[in-house]
Amino acid sequence: MSSPAGRPAADITGPTDFPPSRHPSLTSMSGSAVLATVAHERFLTARIDVTGGPDIRADRTRVPWWSFTKTALATAALQLVARGQCRLDARIDGRPYTLRQLLQHRAAVPNYGNLASYHEAVRRGEKPWTVGQMLERVGADRLDFDPGNGWRYSNVGYFFVRQLIEGTTGRDIGSALRHLVFDALGLGSVRLATSARDLADTAWGNHAAYDPGWVYHVTRSVSNLCRAGLGKRPATAWA
Repeated sequence: MSSPAGRPAADITGPTDFPPSRHPSLTSMSGSAVLATVAHERFLTARIDVTGGPDIRADRTRVPWWSFTKTALATAALQLVARGQCRLDARIDGRPYTLRQLLQHRAAVPNYGNLASYHEAVRRGEKPWTVGQMLERVGADRLDFDPGNGWRYSNVGYFFVRQLIEGTTGRDIGSALRHLVFDALGLGSVRLATSARDLADTAWGNHAAYDPGWVYHVTRSVSNLCRAGLGKRPATAWA
């Protein structure tokens, strides 16, 4: 299998009905491919190594959720709204945007992913910035447009969602997600990756020794791939 540029398609993640040749991350990954499909309300999984055949042990493979974690954060926040503990359309702590706008990437909050210094620091393997350093360098108070009148992807916006969840529940984000989302879905295998070693144990590996501390909205979630019905055993996750 090859990418449109003719390079080996090393990693593909996502539903099998997504055309592999159009996968946005096709040329930027290396290692093994994890594929998943849904049939008869059960998850079927397979792992195919670039240099080998299918791995029948795929059900025990841990896979990073990456930005799919934002879906879990949004679910937790909406659970708090449903319980009357948060307001979806009220401004947050006097800021000019709402929870709804943060969740929809319409709050105009700048993103550290646009900073060359961020990518350079990650490339050099530096220790992650403190939250204060990150917010100062990204200029989080200097909005990119009038909230609600545009769209721009923002990890920092979801960091603010994380802060809202933690502040409202009085729990750290791992405990809050477990309480509000994972337990209700029976996702017992989900855990947070808090170190480079945690990511090294996943299907993709971590050859660059990437520190998940660089992900401020939440340390990365990982879970087992399992043949299971939702709510019975840990379900397949990809992002």
